Amino acid sequence: MKSSAIALRSIPEQLGQVYLKFDLGAKVPVVVPMNYVREAISRSLQQLTPMPDMPPYVLGLMHRQAQVMWAIDLAQLLEVGSINAHLAEQDFIILRVGSTSFAIAVHQIHGSTWLSAEEIQPSLSHAAGRFSHYLSGCVLKKQEVMFVLDAEAIVQSPNFQRTESF
Repeated sequence: MKSSAIALRSIPEQLGQVYLKFDLGAKVPVVVPMNYVREAISRSLQQLTPMPDMPPYVLGLMHRQAQVMWAIDLAQLLEVGSINAHLAEQDFIILRVGSTSFAIAVHQIHGSTWLSAEEIQPSLSHAAGRFSHYLSGCVLKKQEVMFVLDAEAIVQSPNFQRTESF
């Protein structure tokens, strides 16, 4: 019994950490650690409350489970495109960093994937320089480059701080 208990404990280390995989509008595959993900939902943009004098990447305020949070067009924030505003339903991922919750609009959610720390490369040579500070690395898996989103960098960015001051 002791040997099987030891084998079971070593499995998570071999598997790594679970990430939520999604695409931005420009078919840019991105993953975010699941420890930041609170929920993935579909919602009409008409259900958001628009706010005046906000940057174009701020879609408005979202009310979810007795909490009000900012909804952000992640592709527009990262300067790689924008969401399709004509869709009946938009995919959102609700993230929580510390005490801050916010929703990011994404093109499509693909589900979860396991990544080991060894798979994540710190070299961001595949990323455009203007959004590399929102990433913690990239992964080459099955002939696909996936960018690893740094949720904390979004919350700490000057762009996000402008929304917090309102």
